[in-house]
Amino acid sequence: MLSRQSVKSRLESDQGLSFTEFAYQTFQAYDWLQLYQEKECMIQVGGSDQMGNLAAGQELISRVHGKQVYGVTMPLVVSEGGEKLGKSDGAPVWLNPAKTSPFSFYQYFIRLPDSQMHQMLTFFTFLQQKEIEKLMEKHQRDPENRLAQAKLASCLTLLVHGQEGLDMAKKTTDILYGNDLNKMASLSLDETRKVFEGAAYLQRLFRPGMTVLEMAEKVSCFKSHRDAVRIIEAGGFYINQVRVNDTEEVIVPGIHIMDNKLTVVRVGKKNYYILEWT
Repeated sequence: MLSRQSVKSRLESDQGLSFTEFAYQTFQAYDWLQLYQEKECMIQVGGSDQMGNLAAGQELISRVHGKQVYGVTMPLVVSEGGEKLGKSDGAPVWLNPAKTSPFSFYQYFIRLPDSQMHQMLTFFTFLQQKEIEKLMEKHQRDPENRLAQAKLASCLTLLVHGQEGLDMAKKTTDILYGNDLNKMASLSLDETRKVFEGAAYLQRLFRPGMTVLEMAEKVSCFKSHRDAVRIIEAGGFYINQVRVNDTEEVIVPGIHIMDNKLTVVRVGKKNYYILEWT
């Protein structure tokens, strides 16, 4: 929502104000009126920037029904730069796992800066204040271990996605950042697809003596033979999270092909391919 001063500035600028922005407070007020009429909603809670919207709804309900309703505001949760965290302000966190996977949800909180930890742990976990203080003391002794972030991410992922979601998020983190071949080999095909979300899935026939270059061309992850050779030799090709830059290296079961008959190929930072060998 734009403040009164922001509205005034926008109206006086060349940019102007869209009808949606201009009428936003009216729509919000009508929304509360509908909630009151259909659900008897007497109290509405919002961020501190929603004060105007709540006041508009309160006045509308009072005029239409002569009833007193109540708006409650809370301080906004903001980033280090003072920007609001919310779906309309670029924060990539949704409660719906179809929009934000448990892994992405977990990683979002793991990556938050130290300066936000005390506030986030206080706002979003059920930890007692004494526990938070002890955790922050331990965190400050070894900040590189990100103990506070790990606790925050675990508490919130468990709350939103349950134990199964938290287990998958931790397993995915260990696989993607720990290069743990044993953990990767323990995954089923369905779990592998969840871990490497969006990866292309391929079935290929294994042939003894196959080289890294031949496998890469079977996967069709390069536009041309020349690109394949260049990128592999430059270090941009990974098999099961391990960089491989020898095009003539022979594919060996147990190393390049895991016990679950799968191979995960990565080109660059984000392009994943899951191979199931037959």
